[in-house]
Amino acid sequence: MDRHGDTQADGVRLQARWLFPVAGEPIENGEIGIASGRIDYVGPIRSGSTLDLGNSAILPGLINAHTHLEFSTITSPLQPPRPFASWIGSVVQWRRERKRPAAEAIRIGLDESARSGVTMLAEIATSGWDDVRLSEGAPAVVRFQELLGLTDEAITAQVETAESIADAVKDDPQSRFGLSPHTPFTVHPELYRRTLEIARDANLPVAIHLAETTEELQLLAGGTGPLVAMLRNFGVWQEGLFPPGSRPLDWLKLLADVPRALVVHGNYLESDEIDWLADHPHVSVVYCPRTHAFFQHSPHPWRTMLARGVNVTLGTDSRASNPDLNLWDEVRFLADAHPDVPAETLLRLVTSNAARALGIDADRGTLAAGKAADLALFKLDGDGDDPWRALLAPGSRPVAAIRSGQWLSDPPTT
Repeated sequence: MDRHGDTQADGVRLQARWLFPVAGEPIENGEIGIASGRIDYVGPIRSGSTLDLGNSAILPGLINAHTHLEFSTITSPLQPPRPFASWIGSVVQWRRERKRPAAEAIRIGLDESARSGVTMLAEIATSGWDDVRLSEGAPAVVRFQELLGLTDEAITAQVETAESIADAVKDDPQSRFGLSPHTPFTVHPELYRRTLEIARDANLPVAIHLAETTEELQLLAGGTGPLVAMLRNFGVWQEGLFPPGSRPLDWLKLLADVPRALVVHGNYLESDEIDWLADHPHVSVVYCPRTHAFFQHSPHPWRTMLARGVNVTLGTDSRASNPDLNLWDEVRFLADAHPDVPAETLLRLVTSNAARALGIDADRGTLAAGKAADLALFKLDGDGDDPWRALLAPGSRPVAAIRSGQWLSDPPTT
């Protein structure tokens, strides 16, 4: 079957050893009914189910809150991971020398995502998307248009781009577009402010890479460090770009009036910045665990954030810093590194928390009658009585996904 074909799961009733509604306890020997692209039943098995999945689990469709699909043809992360400016240089070189079109990489990334149980993702969109036509047989995408610019000319051009997106989706409540002022070291403060004004007026979400590296903190605080040398080499550095003593908190505060925002990475956010996030629930943090490990960052404060009420979700980032786009491997990575964290907490990071971050939690992120039929199907390793142990077992894996009642891959065989 073409992964982007028209195979419908409508009218199908699926039964599995375990259902994970997320909003409630796991259901043993459960069933889900699908009608008109929505869930019409979640509960114990009734007679006459259409498809018995055997020793399997059904979860809400996984939501990957941060991707760069243009890099999906990379077979292993770009080197070196440190210093960060050198890795950025590798990214720039790869883009110049890419062997395959960006649109092809995007399609490959969408297919890989679907195979790992992902039904929606938040993409930082650059080139290639004009040549991609999304079908109902692919994961849904919230496209955050990447905006970069430090010079006057670039600021003008990028503001025009942001305004054109805002005009195109104005008054469309179903819009799946957003704006992404990339990061403090690639976005002039004036471009950042203008972008946020446009997002506020057009009711668009925003995504920004923030507090990602110590080099970024050094740049903000004193206008010094390796990133300054990199920007000089690119011919875009301006003295006095940041007021002395600037911090990520200054950039966070400007997000107060946008509809929703994703703070991507947040690796080095400090206590008062986490407090600010807790006081602004429309702003979520996207933690990318394996990318974080690749760059050998200090421990991420995600557990502190959760404890203080910050909404935290997960992303794979890209194959430029991650070996694959398997979102469940991010969950498994955290489970191995933090065995004391409840499995329920980890599952929420890629389901209900992610849906909340994207403003779609009323319709997605949990299994409940009336919600969109976005499902991830897992084959379980072992048949014990502990559903969480079974779900996180080394051999348990996603094998299929359904979005809005349509298979994104071949239906599993039992």
